[in-house]
Amino acid sequence: MLKLDMHVHSCFSNDGVGTPQDLIKALQKRGLQGMALTDHNTIKGYRTIQTMIPSDFLVIPSVEISTADGHLLAINVTEDIPAGLSVEETVERVIDAGGEPIVPHLFRLLSGIKKEKLKAIRPRVSAIEVFNGCSVPNTNLKIAKVAHAFNLGGTGGSDSHDPAFAGYAYTVVDSTDLRIETVLSEMKKKKTWGEGVTMPLIYRRDRMVLSIRQYISRGFKRI
Repeated sequence: MLKLDMHVHSCFSNDGVGTPQDLIKALQKRGLQGMALTDHNTIKGYRTIQTMIPSDFLVIPSVEISTADGHLLAINVTEDIPAGLSVEETVERVIDAGGEPIVPHLFRLLSGIKKEKLKAIRPRVSAIEVFNGCSVPNTNLKIAKVAHAFNLGGTGGSDSHDPAFAGYAYTVVDSTDLRIETVLSEMKKKKTWGEGVTMPLIYRRDRMVLSIRQYISRGFKRI
């Protein structure tokens, strides 16, 4: 069985710290076998390590895209996809690029696409993030119920912006095959799920405060 943190940020996100190499070391220390490096609107972090990834660790090139309707994870894309498009068009761009669109933190105030938009893209997605390490347990449970109701698979990710907290949440894949195509196949078959523990309150509080400050400094525009 594989445990992969499918939502994690490095210093290549404007609100993250720690290099991609730091994340790999932290996740290996926690006993995870891989990650999707989902920096905000850029694939640059993956490019810095793509020739230096340990043979026993999987790194999936990915991006967290800021759509006009909220955030969307693009799993297994190797080129940047424009931000600011509708979530429907962004999903199509991700699929055309050979990636898998995953909906993170569905109900988050500033960056979740919410249930109505999920309904609009439901035929084109296989999974939503059912366990986010930065979300409170009740919210994760609520999203898990939505996944079951919509007949979708699930993923898990820490949503950490600091290597110290990477791996608190992860995606469980019933395989030992460290190949991207195997992981994507299981996701498309809706056989993956998210598990983990909620991050410490002090980290979640600090993340919230930082997010609000950055939101204000951007002129009340979402990242």
